[in-house]
Amino acid sequence: MSQPSATSERIAFPAVLLDGARAALARQRTAEVEVLVAVADWADAHTEDGVVADQYGPFGLLRHDAHLLPGADVFGELGGPGAPLVSEFCVVEIAAALGLSTDSGRRLVGEAVELRHRLPRLWNRVIDGALPVWRARKIAQETTQLTFESADFVDRHLAPVAHKTGMVTAQKLVAEAVARFDPEKAELDRADSDATRRFDIDLQGQVDPARGVVAVSGTLDLADALDLENAVSRVAADLAAAGSLDSLDVRRASAVGEIARRQTTLDLSGCADQTDNDVAASAASAATRSKARQVVIHVHLAEAALTDLDPNACGGVDLARVEKTRSFVHAEQVREWCRATSTQVVVKPVIDLRDQVTVDAYEVPDRIAERVRLTRPTCVFPHCTRPARGCDLDHVDEYVTPDPNHPGNGGPPGQTSTTNLAPLCRRHHRVKTHPSLSGIGRERRWRYRRLPDGSFVWTSPHDQQYLVDPHGTIPLPA
Repeated sequence: MSQPSATSERIAFPAVLLDGARAALARQRTAEVEVLVAVADWADAHTEDGVVADQYGPFGLLRHDAHLLPGADVFGELGGPGAPLVSEFCVVEIAAALGLSTDSGRRLVGEAVELRHRLPRLWNRVIDGALPVWRARKIAQETTQLTFESADFVDRHLAPVAHKTGMVTAQKLVAEAVARFDPEKAELDRADSDATRRFDIDLQGQVDPARGVVAVSGTLDLADALDLENAVSRVAADLAAAGSLDSLDVRRASAVGEIARRQTTLDLSGCADQTDNDVAASAASAATRSKARQVVIHVHLAEAALTDLDPNACGGVDLARVEKTRSFVHAEQVREWCRATSTQVVVKPVIDLRDQVTVDAYEVPDRIAERVRLTRPTCVFPHCTRPARGCDLDHVDEYVTPDPNHPGNGGPPGQTSTTNLAPLCRRHHRVKTHPSLSGIGRERRWRYRRLPDGSFVWTSPHDQQYLVDPHGTIPLPA
């Protein structure tokens, strides 16, 4: 008789599945605590002795030669008042080691510093395994703006029950702490509605390629919200009266775009000498006109699209990448955008990205810059996704000035080229240029080199290596 397999035993005894899941969760939580402690230890190893938040402002260079080092490492206020200031460059390295973007790493380090140095009771509950790391981090997010006394109040009252209460309790305690220990701030928060207002258009989020839409969210002043609602409702009704067969939701979404285009036609810069009636008349006239929408499209064609092959047989031919987003839209969606009579379409010449273009000067001409940014549309630092349009263009192999008087000396010709340039956002350009506070070896800064296939190998100040290709980042073995 054959023996039952381990899988059949687990199916036969459902309780075993529950026990296994709980045991796995316990191991996961233990590992999360170990990571948080390691992050806090790393931050403590990169602080300035005796210097805490509020002494030098949110960021400050604390060395005597700071004025000689533009772009050098700075100490950041990642926790609340009384927490130590932490080296900015150290955040970059721990984030890369954990597979996080620098912004995500900065949040993690800040929350670890906040818990260890300003919420010690909650920190001890985390170390003991009673309080999950994710819940402690959410609490730390709420307390970083509190005074030291306010944070201590929240810590004392929340630590015994934080493992079984929701965030509403923590937020109430934060509000009470502000009212008790910082009444001036409480009054300012009550009077200043700007503190909670926002309006976000998520151009960097995932875009549905079939629809080409993005998410919009915000918190407005009530009067502004009522005005916006009236305007959207009115324009949505106008669209229906003009013959639109779309649903009310679709017409309201389209109305926002119509309002935006009408608003950009207003020119109030020369209104100083006009009467109120003149301004009102100008605005009313402008409101009847929609500014032409300008669509700039960078089309990347597969080679098969230029042949006689069936386009439907070539995957991706009918997709277009929109640079300000991180996704694709169908070509049919682009055609819909361009069909409107008010749309102005700008056609740019096709660039063959296989061409290698070089110049001898240090400055990067537009024809090279455009090719580099189209080839690598984001910063090439590990885990960074900032668009290349807003990045610096860095010489991968450092530019060496040629010596015109001695041709054999200095750098070779053609150092500024499509193969020796890479987009780096300003923060990561700085960590590549300047040394960190710690590190091993002589340079103590990030270094990188380009491989023949166009990917990059980065080496951190502590000799951790990462491979960055167009698909993302992977750590390399030591």
